[in-house]
Amino acid sequence: MNTNRLRNSNIEFLRIVSMLFITLHHFSLWSRGGVADTLIANNQLLRAFYSLFYLPLGDIGVYAFVMITGYYLGSKEYDEKRTLKKAVSIYAQLYFYSILFLLVAIYLKMPLKGNYSIWKSIMPLTFNHYWFVTAYILLMLFVPYINKAVANLSRNRFIYLLVILIASCSIFPLINNNVASESVGLGILITAYLVGLYIRKFVKKSNWNYLIGLALFVVNLVIIYGKMYYDIVFSKNRYTNIYTGFFALICSLGLFLIFITFKTRFNSMINQIAKHMFAVYLITENIFVLTKMWNHFTFSNTENLIKMNLYGFVAVLGIMVICYFADIGRSIIFKIIAFVFHRHKTSKNEVPIKIN
Repeated sequence: MNTNRLRNSNIEFLRIVSMLFITLHHFSLWSRGGVADTLIANNQLLRAFYSLFYLPLGDIGVYAFVMITGYYLGSKEYDEKRTLKKAVSIYAQLYFYSILFLLVAIYLKMPLKGNYSIWKSIMPLTFNHYWFVTAYILLMLFVPYINKAVANLSRNRFIYLLVILIASCSIFPLINNNVASESVGLGILITAYLVGLYIRKFVKKSNWNYLIGLALFVVNLVIIYGKMYYDIVFSKNRYTNIYTGFFALICSLGLFLIFITFKTRFNSMINQIAKHMFAVYLITENIFVLTKMWNHFTFSNTENLIKMNLYGFVAVLGIMVICYFADIGRSIIFKIIAFVFHRHKTSKNEVPIKIN
């Protein structure tokens, strides 16, 4: 039985939307960041704001992505062996792309000395090549203990736990208090995971939850963009932590409530696409791909900023499609390796038949 087909396609579509948000964020950050800095320096502040239009979406996508993990994994009991297998599977994908692009960089004679490029490729977790993957793999290792710890919590006690985590891991970082977690770190991922788990255990489908979700999403998105506008237009500063933490977490919670309220449906195509979305992050954030790729999508000659953002949106969709097909190729390679390994292991374990 293909368990991938049995997953709620609404939630799988949210996984795709989450990765779209993350990649749009990277488009604004890496393609438009330098342009926006120049615009700010030249006092073209409103243009700088629109140049970075997708910037706040990144962490909303990250938190929603992790909530999906909590929704799926949180209601089950997992032992260490099973979650270790999941962590190894994620690391195998990470390592495949790290080594692949390192070899491509060597072949193209790209500079390898800056930012520990070689070490980040050979030891990606140790040198924090991808902060999100590092934190996500650590989360997988904690899952058996997290699930066990909250399995018998009442609704009120679970809410109390969430209040503590949200305060320490998503509100404190907004005031530069990183004692529990930075705004991008393991603590906030555990918080988002437990929010998804809470939804699975205690939140029922209803039109009220849809309206609550819509209100949470819209209100917090307005707050985030309002603070971003103030920082850029009045403070002349695009570096703000409002994109991450509490408001992004609650915004993603609203988005999650909207999607789980829809009537459950199963679409194998949506589920298949969602299965390969993690590769979009692994490919586009690779240290050798990141700058080279986004430099092709600056659209610096486009004066119309609405068109520029539209072009960026289309470019991101195209990048996601390419990464999807690339990861299908990676998946085929992994299946061939697994098949060969299994055949070799089976042949070694065969007992020869003696003929007397």
